Amino acid sequence: MRWWTKRLKRKLEQIVQTAIAEGQTPGAVVCIGTDEKVLYLSAFGKRREVPSPQPMLVDTIFDLASVTKVVATAPAICLLWQQGKLDIHKPVKRYLPEFSGGHKDKVTLLHLLTHTSGLPAFKNYLKMGLKGEVDAIIADICRTRLKAPPGKVFIYSDLGFILLGEIVKRVSGLDLNEFCRRQIYSPLRMRWTRFNPPKSWHSRCAATEWRDGQMTQGIVHDPNAYALGGVAGHAGLFSTAYDLARFCQMLLQEGELDGVRVFEPEVVQAMRTNHCPVEGIQRGLGFDIQSPYSPQMKGEKFPVGVFGHTGYTGTSVAIDPFARVFVILLTNRVHPDDKRNIATLRKSVANSIASAIYS
Repeated sequence: MRWWTKRLKRKLEQIVQTAIAEGQTPGAVVCIGTDEKVLYLSAFGKRREVPSPQPMLVDTIFDLASVTKVVATAPAICLLWQQGKLDIHKPVKRYLPEFSGGHKDKVTLLHLLTHTSGLPAFKNYLKMGLKGEVDAIIADICRTRLKAPPGKVFIYSDLGFILLGEIVKRVSGLDLNEFCRRQIYSPLRMRWTRFNPPKSWHSRCAATEWRDGQMTQGIVHDPNAYALGGVAGHAGLFSTAYDLARFCQMLLQEGELDGVRVFEPEVVQAMRTNHCPVEGIQRGLGFDIQSPYSPQMKGEKFPVGVFGHTGYTGTSVAIDPFARVFVILLTNRVHPDDKRNIATLRKSVANSIASAIYS
């Protein structure tokens, strides 16, 4: 591992420490590794600043936000596909009969996975007064008019992934949390990965924002995931850097880790292959490969084919199948008031590592 040097380590630490000093984020955990081992795992700053400070630790549990899409929802759909219980090429209405009529009849699960269904990006169901009304939220999404014909336009849509989470529930008979726990997290020994962390975990979680006079810590930040009871296809998963490292290693080892096979190699290959029909955009099965969002995940120096995802709270995962390397950057940049920006930090971390590998 010639590229991993003390000089690179010092550079990364300086980048993160500078970002914290400049107020880009209260804290961060950085984890870098290969398919076989973790090369680096370190914590910086604070996991909570107010109402009282708490230090960031390497085992801090983070609200992953949209990283949920590629560590829970898309993998769950792919497992059901592998098991022959659904087909990603079939219309959504086969699994959600209420999602039908007009162009919706032609929307497939693959369109949802690649954000090309034509569904709008977002609605705020919490502000619409639908907290706890899961059936009403699903019904509203199914009634929502498409903004474009399926397969024609890339519109990054939380609504589409909420539907995918519901499809996992209907096809498997288990909610997304329980399905992933049984089928993915337990086999991979990802012990600190789940939706709705129990109260005993809350103090270990990175804090996000104030809600109803309380600092949110261990309760999902995303308004729609909160309205859906904490378990949702687009956001809501909590995890640690070490657990995510195991997930990345499983993908780099073509679906197997420590002798436990979760995915068949051809399914992993499909996950990281471009399926997006829109020119100039590359999306795998949930994963971002090349899009307007990808520089925030992998900077500008990693080659095309590196895949991963970002999360609104300040999280990101990038997986390089060529160098067999992963980069995990977890921050609590929304704490305490969602006014911080880590765009520079994200790109600087990714570019430093990519430059070391590919120079």
